[in-house]
Amino acid sequence: MAHDEINNGEPLLYDPLFETPPDTVIRDTPGRGFFGKAAVKKAVFVLVLLLFVGVSIGLSLTSLTKAKFRYEETDGGMMLSEYIADKNDAVLEIGPVFSEDGGTQTDGRVVAVRRFALCCDETTAFIFIGKDVVDIPETAFYSCTALQAVLVDPANPYYCSDNGVLYRLADGRPTELMLCPARSDLYRAMLALGEQPPANAKAAEAFAARSKALKEKSETWLEALKKDDAPAALTDPEQKAWTAALGYNVLPGVTEIGAMAFAECETLFHVTLPEGIQTFQTMAFFKCVNLRSLRLPESTEAIGSDAFSYCEKLPEIYIPAAVKTIGHHAFFGCKGADQIRMACAENAAPQLGQNWLPQQKRGLFMHKVPVVYNAERGADA
Repeated sequence: MAHDEINNGEPLLYDPLFETPPDTVIRDTPGRGFFGKAAVKKAVFVLVLLLFVGVSIGLSLTSLTKAKFRYEETDGGMMLSEYIADKNDAVLEIGPVFSEDGGTQTDGRVVAVRRFALCCDETTAFIFIGKDVVDIPETAFYSCTALQAVLVDPANPYYCSDNGVLYRLADGRPTELMLCPARSDLYRAMLALGEQPPANAKAAEAFAARSKALKEKSETWLEALKKDDAPAALTDPEQKAWTAALGYNVLPGVTEIGAMAFAECETLFHVTLPEGIQTFQTMAFFKCVNLRSLRLPESTEAIGSDAFSYCEKLPEIYIPAAVKTIGHHAFFGCKGADQIRMACAENAAPQLGQNWLPQQKRGLFMHKVPVVYNAERGADA
């Protein structure tokens, strides 16, 4: 049957397999009594629609009026369980208990932070840790893209900071690197240009405002470096400051790189890892997409799941003989490496997780890079 025989040349508004158009009018349903009446069905539909709209509005208002700070009682004081910054908040102080009007309460101190208390925050540049804080999980400050530094009160016996990088202490010594902030490069560049580390929240707010100008001026330069292009011109002091700021030297004595410690540090180009480090926890260097060199210490024993996944620009990866376990996807996405070099013999390989190897595209298909056993450390690893 021709098209114009079906609808007389009018636009086709329904499937021609239907003999008649689908009925979209609410009508009485015979045999269903009161609830089959069209008027009742319309009323129920309207009530359900109004309920849905009301709940949606209520949830929206709740999210808009949600308290900035949420605390819970815990052993020895209060726990910061959630912090929601607004666009003007550059500094978070963890120590005082803040009221909803921004004032501080005198009858409590924060001693602990909940996991993911500050999560996916895009405005906070500085976090101050008070002297009474004794419990911070590794994932307390996850994916805070504007964070420049975590600064710790020198009187705190459990934590310290170095150039804004957070460490856990044991017997007064840094033993675990917990967090390298995503924009610690900007903080280090500012220090190299003569800025003083901020001593309090007010000074940190002023520091953040000044660093914004440097960030905007240097964005083109940084983007060019990431693409291996010729960088735009900066002054000599600025270029020297930035060149130094793109690398970080982990403090000696550290035995562990914590979970997500360097995760998504996109401007980390180089890192120096001292001998003595034994463990790289889950996602320790996840998506450090511009990391250009990696020398795993001979003391390394365990490499966690996704520890170095998507470190796309690593040219060479060497696994020392002491390594006993490599977690799943540990080097997945490290497409810049042509091979994995292992110091051990093949019959003495460590316990290997699923898909731990990187892959490279050859022709139409992806192939796992080869593993070379009984290998020596190369110049870049």
